[in-house]
Amino acid sequence: MPVEVKEEKKAKSGRREALWAVAFLLAAALLLHLAAAVLRPLHMNYGSTWEQYLAEPKDSIDVLFLGSSYAYCDWNPGVMYDESGLTGYVMGGSEQTPAITYWYLKEALKTQSPTVVVMEASSLFFDRYRNYTQINLGYMPWGMNRVRAILECAEPDKKLGLFFDLYFYHDRWKELTAADVEKIFPAGADHLKGHTAVDQVFPALEYSQEPFLNELTQSEEVCRENLEDFARIAQLCREEGIDLIVTVNPTYSQYPQAVYDELETAVTANEGVRFLDWRSGFDQMGLDVSKHLYDGGHLNQDGAQIFSAYTGKFLRELGYEPRPQTEENEAAWEETAAYWRTMAAQ
Repeated sequence: MPVEVKEEKKAKSGRREALWAVAFLLAAALLLHLAAAVLRPLHMNYGSTWEQYLAEPKDSIDVLFLGSSYAYCDWNPGVMYDESGLTGYVMGGSEQTPAITYWYLKEALKTQSPTVVVMEASSLFFDRYRNYTQINLGYMPWGMNRVRAILECAEPDKKLGLFFDLYFYHDRWKELTAADVEKIFPAGADHLKGHTAVDQVFPALEYSQEPFLNELTQSEEVCRENLEDFARIAQLCREEGIDLIVTVNPTYSQYPQAVYDELETAVTANEGVRFLDWRSGFDQMGLDVSKHLYDGGHLNQDGAQIFSAYTGKFLRELGYEPRPQTEENEAAWEETAAYWRTMAAQ
């Protein structure tokens, strides 16, 4: 056999082996990804509900709510829609820091173009690392925003698991159920729209009781870093032509007035940012502190319904108008509004 033929056969054989190696690696990566998706716990509420968010029709959301648990407990987009016609979604996370919120906004704007972003302010008082980094980052869609968020915002001891889910969840195989397998298929939009309804009533508050004050323990360095991260959020909103409103939601867990005065000065130093201090607006909004608080800070399900309706009406008074929706999506939102009317009647 001529030398040229032998060399050609050898080259073809090498190419086949390389292709098989690539195919094996791709198959192994796919199996590892599916295994991680199955083993990672199902997450439908308490923030970071990315699968449900991505199921919303593209560019159909008028109002995007950001922040910590004060966002996903206090705002119910279905109720807001019923009051105002404005569509919304709460893309927040438990104890979510402004640094993570920035990357959430970057990722959220891939599929939605809200007219206004409403960000609750409690996270501006958080330390750099909190208890829920693993949840807040671990359920983000894969892509450069997630990668950069992990590198920038995650504790060093969590980064490996956030890049390789099996590191965190490999031992969950004994707990698996049919629902764990089913969740590898794309989720559909739901009636929660990122909201988490909590029905407990905080028993310690009386009509005559004054809000209780907390001591601000945040260092000046952390405060500066959080405000720098907020400035990135504000700049991104400006670049995208989105209005930004920062709110202090109704709460009986407060800081001294001087803290909020300084906060307002700091956030409104960013061009175009509106600051709303609603922490003591219970009577104005129709909230009853003996019925509508889940704990000293968060609103319960009934309180969230009242506050969400108020927010929708307030935003309409500011001039925000609902965008046109497809017939199918309008019907879906009407169904969501009816669902929450039923929940309120129970």
